[in-house]
Order: sequence, then structure tokens, then C-alpha cells
Amino acid sequence: MDDYNRRHFIRTSLPGFLGLGLALPGITALATRANAYQGRLPEDGAINWDAFLTAVEKEASKQHLDHWNQAEYVKKAAALALRLNLKDPALAEAFEKTQQGLGNQRADFYKLERQRNFEVSLVQFEKGEQISHHDHPGMTGVLLCATGKVDVWNYDLLGRKKNSKNVLLKETAQSTLAKGMVSTLTAKQRNIHRLQAHSLTQLVDIFAPPYNKERSRNSSWFTVDPEPFKGYDHIYEATKR
Repeated sequence: MDDYNRRHFIRTSLPGFLGLGLALPGITALATRANAYQGRLPEDGAINWDAFLTAVEKEASKQHLDHWNQAEYVKKAAALALRLNLKDPALAEAFEKTQQGLGNQRADFYKLERQRNFEVSLVQFEKGEQISHHDHPGMTGVLLCATGKVDVWNYDLLGRKKNSKNVLLKETAQSTLAKGMVSTLTAKQRNIHRLQAHSLTQLVDIFAPPYNKERSRNSSWFTVDPEPFKGYDHIYEATKR
């Protein structure tokens, strides 16, 4: 196996967040392929970590087709996430070890996997911690709540406000994710979101395509007015930071 596809688990960052490296050996070892994905999922529904990665890669590779249906992809990726065995030894060890970073008063990001077509990260919040409004330009995302509970607000970008550098956002979804629930986004729908945790919470995030320098550089953070724009329900004026 080459270095590019080697299983790894290092503490990392999304745009605007910095972290020190943290190696977690449990996730670097290859998970057993006893129920590895072979084109169809096992009857009992649960799939282990390695089978999950193989299945997501199969679906995410379709992004290179002339017409990639992102809505259909996130639907399938979400279904796979819901079948992921969160008690898989590799994941269970990762969940436990990330808690060693508690107490730093910010959300933490840990890289679980990176392949050519997608990446998977573990995001950990303590009670009350949040990630402010941000986007994922050109990307799709599936967020699986593995532990705890988190509020998620999603927005669509309507465009730039007339005669202004500010933009208008439409709130398209507001949900509370508990263990075993998912939230999705595509490049065009629900792409901007913010999150705030009710309690100690860990999310498994699947993004396709994966972040690279260009996608990170193009990501934006937003300051959003608390009141709707001129009385329009669910439409807000925002400033890119």
C-alpha cells in the first residue's frame, strides 16, 4: 500500500483551525475485511470501518463522470454512514483517544482517512462549542453524529446584495442531530452551515472531493445578521470575513 492510501489518523484542521499532529495507532492498522464491501451490503446492515471506506470510495469515484448527481451521492453516502458500526474497534479507539484533547475550548478536527475521491474526519465538540457559518465550495458533505447532540443550521447562497459586497443567505434547514442521525450538503444545496453542541459530541464527517489547497483557500466564513433581511422569513444578510 502506498503512502497516499495508507490508513492514518492525525489531528488536523479545517480552514481557520490549527492543530498539532496526533498519531493514533489503532486507526492506522487495516481493519478486518471479513465483511468488506463486495458490491452489496450484508443482510444485517452493519458494516465495519474498512467496508465503509471501500463502499464510500465506490460511490465517490462517480464524481469524475460527466454528470455527477451530487444529491444522489449524498443520499447513498448517508445511507452508508447510518450502517457504519460505531463500535468497530478502530473507530471506538479513535473516539476514546480524541477525548484526551478535551478542555481547549474549541472544536477539534482529526483526520480519519484521506483517499483520492473523499476524506473522513472526526470533529469533537464540548458542551456549547460551535463552528460559525462557513462554506465548502464545490464539495459535498455527510455529517454523522456518533456521540452526543448537536444543532445544525444550513443555508443556500442566494447571491450578492444589490449595490453591496454583502451576500444574502437562505436558511433551508435547522435540525438537531443525536447519535445515529445525519445531515448532508451538496455544492449547491445547504452548503453553508453552522453547528453548536448540546453536550460532548463527536461527528464523523465525509467530504467529497477531499480538501486540497485550492478548496481550502476558496472556503469562506460569514458573519450573519441575527434578524431576517427586511422582514423576509429565513433570508439573512451576511458578510464574508
